Amino acid sequence: MNRVKIVGGGLTGILAAFQAHRLGARDIQLFERFDRLGGVALPDERHGLELREGCIYFGPKGDPIRELLETYGPTFEDFDNRFGSVSPRTDGDPRYIEDFGGPALACRGIGLSRPTGSSLADRLAAYPPELRTPLVQYARWHLGHDLKDVHESAAIPMAINRVFPLGSNVADLAEIKRHDPLADELYAIPRALWGRTQNLTASLPTGGFPALLKRCRLALEAIGVTIRDESLVSPRQALAEHSAGEILVWAANPTPLFKAAGLSTPKLLPKSFATYVFTANWTGPRPFYVQNFTASGACFRVYIYESAGQTLLTAECVAEASASDLRREIHSLLQGFDGKLALGDQIASAIKPRWIYHSVAAMQGLTDLRAALFARMGPAFVAGAWEPYAKAEKFAEVNTALATALGGEAKAAAA
Repeated sequence: MNRVKIVGGGLTGILAAFQAHRLGARDIQLFERFDRLGGVALPDERHGLELREGCIYFGPKGDPIRELLETYGPTFEDFDNRFGSVSPRTDGDPRYIEDFGGPALACRGIGLSRPTGSSLADRLAAYPPELRTPLVQYARWHLGHDLKDVHESAAIPMAINRVFPLGSNVADLAEIKRHDPLADELYAIPRALWGRTQNLTASLPTGGFPALLKRCRLALEAIGVTIRDESLVSPRQALAEHSAGEILVWAANPTPLFKAAGLSTPKLLPKSFATYVFTANWTGPRPFYVQNFTASGACFRVYIYESAGQTLLTAECVAEASASDLRREIHSLLQGFDGKLALGDQIASAIKPRWIYHSVAAMQGLTDLRAALFARMGPAFVAGAWEPYAKAEKFAEVNTALATALGGEAKAAAA
């Protein structure tokens, strides 16, 4: 019987433990350096309220991640997935777009150039100048780094991976997207304009994220997973002590693995954001989030949600902001959408680093790290899908690697 050792008790590690069990493993150990499972999916709590950072959603019924969790007990509640974006326009007034989470920018033509490299600068250079200029301005405002050092995948967490070129013929744009993979990758059409319904519904865990993670813990323990809290695993020791028949899943930060694998640690992109949480009254849809692409002010995203019967608003900012400026920005970002806002008290603030933007050097380094660990351990080493940002992509990558390591493709199909 294979032993599965999972390092990292965030959502990736939790899902890996459930999936390993579904594939037939019964000797599973999960190591978490803090005293609770959850990682970035576990929000801070204050007076029973969740202080969420970012917008972590699950899919509707049938979503693979939700389906796996439901198999082991957690439940979810569907909601109408509503969101919007605020983009710059040439007359100086912002442009508000309902049910579209990316930039909507005026552009006369939609011809693209093929990217010549893997940096974010290369990706943005593929657009016509009318789109490229505001996108570069936004990326510099958001990141504060030379875009030649930033990997193109950073476009996804910044929500600029697809752009709606205003002024283009929607039917023509849809046709180009169907036949040109590059156009499909770089351009988007708001769902209301071409009848797309794939993201109309999303879901959140019943009772919130702390309740979900507590249920996950109980479910893991019920199926025999050994959870070791407050256990900081040494990469060098984990690799040295690896034995035949053991599968090592590294769902934690991979940075410490470089030195243990005999590789140089690549240059990273440190970026911290300031987050502020307010009580609020909001007459519009909840949950609801708005992305700001104007590259002005400090706030790049506003997220409105409910916790314990209270409406809360989280403002994520590229830098610290004064209370008066931030309140003014929040009202400005929401004024073009269906709903009236009354902000209450600020109940929390934090400045935290986020490691979701890869440098070009880091992406190459991760490729080298995977190769070095595969040469050393073969499929018995499972990387925690370090590069992808989207949950679904991470989940699929880890599942495939686990099935290979456990020889469980047939078992997975029969489950």
